[in-house]
Amino acid sequence: MLKSEVETACRRYNQIFAHCEGSFIDSVATYFGGKIGYVDLKLTQCRNWESVGVLLEGVRCFSLSEGDDISGSFVDEISVTYLPQVGSPWPEQAAKLVARFDGLPELRWLRIVGPTAINAIATKVVVYTSSDG
Repeated sequence: MLKSEVETACRRYNQIFAHCEGSFIDSVATYFGGKIGYVDLKLTQCRNWESVGVLLEGVRCFSLSEGDDISGSFVDEISVTYLPQVGSPWPEQAAKLVARFDGLPELRWLRIVGPTAINAIATKVVVYTSSDG
């Protein structure tokens, strides 16, 4: 069975994220207005890079466990999970965050676990490292 491009990208991003455990959240910027919502977050002091950025577009769900000042919060774990449009069931926690319905596109679920927990489900995720300049 062929994997979708989205699923393949999620696997690639998780390979990068494996080097981000133990890093710190530098910043989180959000915008929710009009038809598009986005989240742009930056991690610093990653094992292989000075920084790793994650941009989520078409955000359907976003939650943050701490207040506005999360800069410097430690990252215990970070991952992105492919949420298919149809077929395979979603993880239970993701299904509680966004309801599935006909016409819903493939989604990505970003999770950060640490003193600050972040959950975001979006239609697009782009991960970039400081070496991508």
